[in-house]
Amino acid sequence: MSSALPPPAAPAQVECPSCWQQLPYYDAINSAFFGCPKCHTFFEYPEIGKPKQLQKFKAKPSMQRTLPLGATGTLKGVPYRVTGYMWRREVNSTAHWEEYQLRHEETGAYHQLAVYQGHWMLLEPTEEQYRVQQGNSRRAFVETTDDTFRLYNRYSPRVLYAEGEFDWNVLDDESLSISEYISPPLMLVRERTATKRVHWFRAQHLDPLEIQNGFRVVNSHIPFRTGTGAIEPAPSQATWPILRTFSLVAALLVVVTHLFLMAWGNETVLDTDFVSNPQTVPLEQPVGSGGDRPMRVSPSFTVPGTGALSIRLSANVDNSWLELPFTVVNEQTGQLFEATRGMEYYHGVEDGESWSEGSTETDALLNSVPAGRYHLNFYPAADASNQNPISFHATVQARASFGSNAFLALVLLLLYPAIQFVRRHYHEQQRWENSDYGPGAAS
Repeated sequence: MSSALPPPAAPAQVECPSCWQQLPYYDAINSAFFGCPKCHTFFEYPEIGKPKQLQKFKAKPSMQRTLPLGATGTLKGVPYRVTGYMWRREVNSTAHWEEYQLRHEETGAYHQLAVYQGHWMLLEPTEEQYRVQQGNSRRAFVETTDDTFRLYNRYSPRVLYAEGEFDWNVLDDESLSISEYISPPLMLVRERTATKRVHWFRAQHLDPLEIQNGFRVVNSHIPFRTGTGAIEPAPSQATWPILRTFSLVAALLVVVTHLFLMAWGNETVLDTDFVSNPQTVPLEQPVGSGGDRPMRVSPSFTVPGTGALSIRLSANVDNSWLELPFTVVNEQTGQLFEATRGMEYYHGVEDGESWSEGSTETDALLNSVPAGRYHLNFYPAADASNQNPISFHATVQARASFGSNAFLALVLLLLYPAIQFVRRHYHEQQRWENSDYGPGAAS
């Protein structure tokens, strides 16, 4: 049972011609068809003449009813009363759903509230006559001023059960041909009669919480959602356009900024070679400690502005290694920036296969180096087995811009939008798997 407040007494009653049950109803002017909840008889009660039994339903839905007849509530700010209930299915499918007839408490207009696999939508009739456009029979769509609605489903309904009051013979719906066009969270529904008359309905997705709050229903009586609803909004539906635009603009700014820095920065301030006799100095000997550790000093160079300093090193190591501790010395303030880089390169032939490992190049990036005049002090240490002179090359660039920084910024910037994009793409795949007219359907 729903926890909604009990409805007030109906203004009128009608007697079931089969079991004599008194059935309350609320629209004394328009209601002419009734379903008896006791004996499951569907009958017509005309203004003149005796009631006529039209059908006796053999089955009653076993699922728990979310909204009882007569319950009142509010959806999208509109007050409604539940006056009818139907259990329906498609002719050529086992898919079945529930429909509640809602009567607008102020205008008396009727809307339908449908629920399928826990997904709710509210349908209302519209006077608009939409034009269906067809590239081919499986790619039909409806173009409106706001959006494009794509064909999602076509079927004819069967009424398995009905109770309450109705202003039309619901059994006549079995002659309808229904087409559904979607643009989540909206749907356009076309009902075409056997005489080719067309009626359009506009539907909108409802969150189960709106049903729970609008009709004061306990959570346990709300059907559990399974799968993806036909017009269920994709993740971040409301914020996705803003997130997508912001992310693309921000990514473009990162790329443009990086290109600008590459053109304006990366100024080469030192490009020179060094040669040192082979040494067998222990690496644990502190840099700049004097003693036997050699030092090679670069020419002076000027850093034109505060920023990153890129130091690229290469050496003639061949089946050997070279360790290059170095300091960047500010000749005006004595400020030091220290770093250590190593290079090793080995190669040979084993079992007829050539192999190699290591590299003859390396680099270092020093951040926030102030403007000023500098030189480099190198303290090389080489493989003891190497008897050849040590030759290495140093290139220093001021205001350096590394592509890796821009790449990392792009990754961090686009990570969350990429996750949302994947979630939305998967959501759409799941949605169209339930349709015979999806992008992957055969023509």
